[in-house]
This record gives sequence, C-alpha cells and structure tokens, in this order.
Amino acid sequence: MKLDLSLPLTMVLLEDDASDAQLIALQLARHGFNIHWRHALHEEDFRRTLAHPAPDLVLADYTLPGFDGQAALRIVKQITPDIPFIFVSGSLGEERAIEALKSGATDYVLKDRLQRLPAVVSRALIEARERRERQRAQTALEAQRILLGTLIDSLPEIIFSVDAEQRITVVNQALLDALQLQREQALGQPLARVWPDEHFPGLATQLTQAIRQGRAVSGQERAWLGADGALRWFSLTHVPLRDRDDPHGLVCAIRDITARKALEQEILEISNREQRRLGSDLHDGLGQELTGLSLLLKGLEMQLEREHPQYLPQVEKIAGLLNSALQSTRSLARGLAPVNLEHGGLGHALKDLAARCTDIYALDCSFTLSGSRLPALQEAAATHIYRVAQEASTNAARHAQASRIHLELHNTGRRLTLAITDDGVGLGNASGSEQPGMGLKIMEYRARMIGGTVSFEQPARGTRVVLSAPLNLLRANPAARRAN
Repeated sequence: MKLDLSLPLTMVLLEDDASDAQLIALQLARHGFNIHWRHALHEEDFRRTLAHPAPDLVLADYTLPGFDGQAALRIVKQITPDIPFIFVSGSLGEERAIEALKSGATDYVLKDRLQRLPAVVSRALIEARERRERQRAQTALEAQRILLGTLIDSLPEIIFSVDAEQRITVVNQALLDALQLQREQALGQPLARVWPDEHFPGLATQLTQAIRQGRAVSGQERAWLGADGALRWFSLTHVPLRDRDDPHGLVCAIRDITARKALEQEILEISNREQRRLGSDLHDGLGQELTGLSLLLKGLEMQLEREHPQYLPQVEKIAGLLNSALQSTRSLARGLAPVNLEHGGLGHALKDLAARCTDIYALDCSFTLSGSRLPALQEAAATHIYRVAQEASTNAARHAQASRIHLELHNTGRRLTLAITDDGVGLGNASGSEQPGMGLKIMEYRARMIGGTVSFEQPARGTRVVLSAPLNLLRANPAARRAN
C-alpha cells in the first residue's frame, strides 16, 4: 500500500526546542507531506492537541522539562490507542529505545538522523491505515457472524456443520435444545459423541459418505422410532463445504416433518377407509343380493326344466350374465379392500394378486413368502406394500410384454423386502421414455410413507422392483415395535 502525500495530515509535535521543531517540519515538507501541525510544550498543551478531531500521528521528544515522552505515550494509549506514536529525540539510547517500543511506541528516530524520519512516518501511517481497515473488516465480519448466528438460532430446523472428521463447527439453538446441551459442550466435539446413533440411526455413516462423495442431498426423508414407540419423520438436507474442489465438511439441516407426514397418512387413510367401506358395501350388499337372485334363478331354472323346457336356454343365458356380474362385484370388492388382516393378511392378499394376474393377463404369475414368520402389520403399511406389488405387476403385464412375473415377500426379522421380477422388455423400452412415469413416482411415494425405499433394477432381461422397509416401522402395535 502506498501513502498518498497529497492528502492533508494532522500531526501533534511535542517539542520544547523551536529550532528542532522547525527542522522536523522542514524534513517532512521536503518529502511532500501536507501537514497541519499542532505544537505542544507541556502536558496541558499536549492533552489539548489530542482533542477532537484526533491527529493522524504523534511525534514527541523523549525528554522535556517537567514532562517526558513516556508519560506522553501513556496518555496517547489511554485516549487514542490507535494513533501511531514516534519518538524523535537526541538523547534516546538503545535501552530507552527498546523500553519505548515495548511500551507501545511505533518507532523512534534520532535527531542527528532526521533523514530517516519521512520513511518512518510513511511506514507508521500505512501500518495504521492497514490496522484500521483490518479492524473495520473484523467488525463487519463479527456483525455478519452475529447476524448469521441470530438467523440460524431463530429457525425451527436443526442446523449444524461438521468438518471432515465430523467434529461440530457450527450449531444452532434447535439442536442444543434437542440434545439439552450448552453451545460450548457441542462445538469441537465429534457428532457421534453429542448425538448418539440411536437418536438418528445411520446419520453418521450417511454424512461420512456425503463428505467423501461431495454430493449435496436435499429433502431426504427419514423415519425414526423413539424409545416410547412414537414414530417421527425428518427431512434431511446436507450441502458439502469445499476447499477449492475437495469437500472438507458439511452444512446440515434437519426438519421435523412428523406433523406433515401424519396429515398425509391421514388423508391416505381416509381414502383407504372409504375404499374399504365401498368394498364392504359391494360384498355384503350388492354381492349378497346378486347371490340371492342367482339362487332364485336356479330354482326357476329347475321348475322351467320340468314344466316349460322351451324357455330354459333364455334362463341359462340370464344365469350366466348374473354369475358374471357377481364375479365382477366380488373382484371389485377385493380390489377396494385388498388386504384383510383377519383372513391371511398381506401374504394371502399377494397370493391372490398373483392368481388374478395369471387369470386376467394369461401369463405365469407366482408368489412366494420366505424368511421369518410374518408378524402382524399395520393395515395402512400392508396396503402400501400391496399397492406397490399391484402397480409393478400391472406395469409388467400391460406394458413390458412379460410372460412371467414372480412376487417374493421376504422377512429377515429386521426388514421386510418385496421383490417383483419379470422377464419383459425393461422399464425404458416399456415406457418409451427415459423420464419416470407416474406409476413409478407413486411407488416411490408409498415406499417413503412406510419409511422404506424402492429401487428399479434391470438385469439382463426384464425388470426387478425391490421395496425394502424396516420391520419395526410396519408392526401393528407400539409394544411390538418397542420390543423389536
């Protein structure tokens, strides 16, 4: 940085020798300094010269009658500590010079070497300017830090950042409240130490992978089952912090979306309840009435066979149409309420789906149940799993030109996995587009609603749709979930 000598400067000169004062002023004027001088001879004068506006620099003799440079330096440090202070003296030895610099003086110049003074003054003014600019920058940075801290502390979401070793570098009040910690107890600590894995299973592993891959994730939904059996949902977002191209940490935001998921589940459950009601009405109402008509028609058919056989073909035709309507009614009732937990549950419903797929589409559709014994499931969760199987098998039969479909429900004791495999032409060829269709999006949505994931694999031939969900989120009652 270069000093602009055209700018006016205000300097205080503490000097009792008029000739020395003139020499000092002349030496600086020769080098182009534009200076307004304030002269002082004793302490009272000196204090007055420091009054507003503050000077840009102080030059002081070391020894004065009744007043000395060290006392002047102490006054400057008390009133205006940022002003450069330079001793200009003819009696300043090495020991005094070192003592003066330790006391806070910027520099010193001997009177028999005044040719050094312009360079010393320039350097002192430049350093003072740089110091002021740094202070302004630090003040602005601190103001931004306070503003940012206030903003993130006021957000309801949990927000924190970690470095490459997953040590917490920033944390907001929402996380501190959730963990019941003070800020100093969290900062600098490994995330796994202040936030145990059971509070958010798999979070540490996921963040490690995210730092290594340097990939941002937005709005990933995760479910967690608390010790009290209550299911809570979170939306996770993390963005890598980069040093040039290499990620060296993450900024993470976790939002509790339990209320929203509960509302979504309630909306779906209303729809499911209405479907079950319609299915029950069809089965117990229209279905029973059609069954009664079928029995009456059978009796009429037997009577006509004895008394008026010429009318028998028309009655048999009516009976056939009636039986077809009865079968359609039963099929529609099963479709509206596919999973009956009291009669076979999900396994029986999937077996029935495979049988109906075979009948309707004239292909080989089979079902197997493997692994541990299937526990009692929530009706909503079982319905979601069934609908995914229904959508995948229908897509394979209608669009993928499959001749064979296999449904497998596997229970490991910790996770429930449903796989639908076909030998069709594959997803891309079946849809004619690289963009996922609405059916695939609905399957993904249903998987998220039960805390699971769905993947679409394409082996050498055909497609394999795999739905996987943690079993403890699917169980029918909180006690069973806690036990698991």
